[in-house]
Amino acid sequence: MITASEYRDLPLESLVETASNPRRRFDEAALTELAESIKTQGILAPLVVRPVGQHFEIVAGARRLRAARLVGLETAPVRIVELSDAQAREASIV
Repeated sequence: MITASEYRDLPLESLVETASNPRRRFDEAALTELAESIKTQGILAPLVVRPVGQHFEIVAGARRLRAARLVGLETAPVRIVELSDAQAREASIV
């Protein structure tokens, strides 16, 4: 269960992908297409992140993060949530 939630823009350098991401392969053509969409439209849905140490771990949105880096964005809209490790794994699968 999500106990808290906050929306804001964060620098991409403060975002890291989780090692428990169930998605292991990223289609390069689809990633390039998403990057082009982000270049023209921006990121339409915020990434879901949780604070872990001095950074924020991606719970949902690794493709958007990679595409944002491809087009050279410096920040991304995020939804910051408080999740346990088990909750974060479950949320990333859903």
